[in-house]
Amino acid sequence: MQDMVDTLIQYGYIVLFFYSLGGGMVGILAAGILCSQGKMEIGLCIFLAFLGNTLGSTLLFILGKYYKKDIMPYFKNHRRKLALATMKIKQYGMILLIVQKFIYGLKTFIPIAAGIAKYNFTKFAFINAFASLIWSIILGLAAYIFGHIIEEIFTQLGEYPYITPLFLLALAGIIWFYLAKFSKK
Repeated sequence: MQDMVDTLIQYGYIVLFFYSLGGGMVGILAAGILCSQGKMEIGLCIFLAFLGNTLGSTLLFILGKYYKKDIMPYFKNHRRKLALATMKIKQYGMILLIVQKFIYGLKTFIPIAAGIAKYNFTKFAFINAFASLIWSIILGLAAYIFGHIIEEIFTQLGEYPYITPLFLLALAGIIWFYLAKFSKK
């Protein structure tokens, strides 16, 4: 176990950057907790999460805008969700681009939907960078500040190993219910 933690700390910055390309919420939270223990540097973690998240969302936007026909077969089971996201982008624009950073599961759909909706690239890039900065600062500092409390919670959960899978199952069910309900409209 200690070898795994040492490896994570050694390569943690690289892992955080690449993990942030696809979202990175869990990565920045884990990095914040490690920073609270003095094993990583919080400023560098926030910067790398910001950079990775900005780059990842921009690449998804480009995919949606310029390669729509190529990626649509991969979303054939999620067409309704993508259509809903496209409609909401046209309706709420900037607010949705900021809020989606904090909603796990929407981080992939919203930038692609913005590209499909032919959202202005310059405007998207600016809003995306701003939202990624806010996201990385808030989550990174929250995990850093509450790192010792979170560590204690995980220690307690370790004593009851059946709670974690139940919690993750309930969380997945809530996300699925949310996406299924709102994509039917």
